[in-house]
Amino acid sequence: MATSSTLCGPCSERHITKPSVHWCSECEVSICDDCQELHNVLKATRSHEFIPIAKYESLSSFITDIQQSCNYHNEKYQQYCVAHALPICFKCSKEHQKCNVIPLDEVTNNAKTSGHFQDLETRLIDLLHNIDIIKKDRKANLVSIAERKEIHLEEIQHIRNQINEQLDKLEKDIKQDIEKNICQCKQSIQSILLTVKEKENLIIEYQTTLQLTKQHASDLQTFLVMRDIKVKVLENEQYLQSLVETNKFETVDLVFKVYPEVNSILNSMKLFGSIEIKKKSSIICLIRADDRQAQLQVTPARTINDLKLILKKKITTDGEHITSCCMSVKGEYFFTDYYSKKLLSVTASDGTFKFNILLDPSYRFDITLIDEKTIAITSGDYDKHKGIDIINTESRKKIKFISLPGCAWGITRDQDALFVCVETRGIYTVSTVNYTTSHVIRYNLSSGSYVSVFNDKIYFTDWCENSVVCCDRYGSHVWTYRNKSVLGVPNGIAVDNYGNVFVAGRTPSNVVIISNDGKLHRQVLTKEDGLCVPYAIFFNKQTRKLLVANEEKIAFLYSVT
Repeated sequence: MATSSTLCGPCSERHITKPSVHWCSECEVSICDDCQELHNVLKATRSHEFIPIAKYESLSSFITDIQQSCNYHNEKYQQYCVAHALPICFKCSKEHQKCNVIPLDEVTNNAKTSGHFQDLETRLIDLLHNIDIIKKDRKANLVSIAERKEIHLEEIQHIRNQINEQLDKLEKDIKQDIEKNICQCKQSIQSILLTVKEKENLIIEYQTTLQLTKQHASDLQTFLVMRDIKVKVLENEQYLQSLVETNKFETVDLVFKVYPEVNSILNSMKLFGSIEIKKKSSIICLIRADDRQAQLQVTPARTINDLKLILKKKITTDGEHITSCCMSVKGEYFFTDYYSKKLLSVTASDGTFKFNILLDPSYRFDITLIDEKTIAITSGDYDKHKGIDIINTESRKKIKFISLPGCAWGITRDQDALFVCVETRGIYTVSTVNYTTSHVIRYNLSSGSYVSVFNDKIYFTDWCENSVVCCDRYGSHVWTYRNKSVLGVPNGIAVDNYGNVFVAGRTPSNVVIISNDGKLHRQVLTKEDGLCVPYAIFFNKQTRKLLVANEEKIAFLYSVT
């Protein structure tokens, strides 16, 4: 485009000095009011679009520097080579004789309202969302290592109080070691944050440019701007993905190891302990255009009014206080009987009893499958055993216990992590790979709370508040559903393929489905359907089966259509 826009171009060619008022995007020239009138009269230029010169001068160089003419022949672009995805002039067409060449207006017409333009807008939004996810994750990691620092310092101080003043130097050394590693962790994370912030600024600039293009540029300019921004978008998408693939978002942790000599041979100690940086796989999941399109194809939008429940079978549980249920891929049913029998009951897919696993003396509240032969069960309010038991269903034996800082209630699995409700503390995650724990949501949870996870959202019930709460994975509140007249004492919770939430209501003996935005509800099962104080509910996303268990004796299997 022309570099000077203060004077009227046509007048200047006639050695007349007049200030410009308009900019013609087609001719790439600034013109005065008189020349605009002539422009509107001439047949060749009457269809050209104008923008105020002040608006033109405010456009970014991304738009104003777009070349609308061939760099080689200085001719206007007239055609488009489909094979090379390139606009060409008439003279260039000789070099593209074997290519599929079409008129340029076939690809530039309606460029601003095209699906490609909308896709580009969405991808820019996705990039900003991905950057926001990364920023939240890195900041959360800064908070977690700061908490780890405090925990380890308290541990160090506790040990230090048991020994004499001869360990002053060793205490100083280990604290310096902590600070050095903290600094190293912070520098690494801050470096990533700085990089993604720079990318964020660029994406915002591209986004602004695209909107200005949509408002003021010609179709050709829009097309050419889109082509250039697409390149930039692809570069940034690839860059963010490369960060994930090169493990730049590995979660950094601090691990303090106390040497045995500290407790046994104080005088022979040379070191207080060691501080190590421990890394684990990132939970960041970037939104990509292909993933979004695939999801749109697989999961069409549905409302809660579209869903229908069809009773498939009734299952005898013989339970006296059933608080959880789930289904395996093989179709087996698992139920926990909490207070009375303290056992895990397994029923075959045809409804016949298979076996029990006695869990006495501890109570067992909620259950989730880790894989086809391993399950995780929470301890409930058993004071001597607060946490999760990992049980092998083939050997019918406990293989591991994971201690938690409070009574463990609801539990669910998502990929390689268990999500657990811990009374008065909130939601904890436990890695199924190395069983490390992390405190993800701080919330004064009631006893008997249940939890479910879908995509980037965490859902949990709080019967004391008669509420169902939805948060993102960083603990930010999304919505809360509370309607005591419809859903009193909410217990078990499950989420379907569309993010709609099934909740078992204990007091009214019903099941209510809540829309994925938390605004709508619908009662889908009641006492008339045989429900009597249901605690447990489970939804199988692969088979779209809903399992609901009464507190005593019987469970119901529904097909959700």
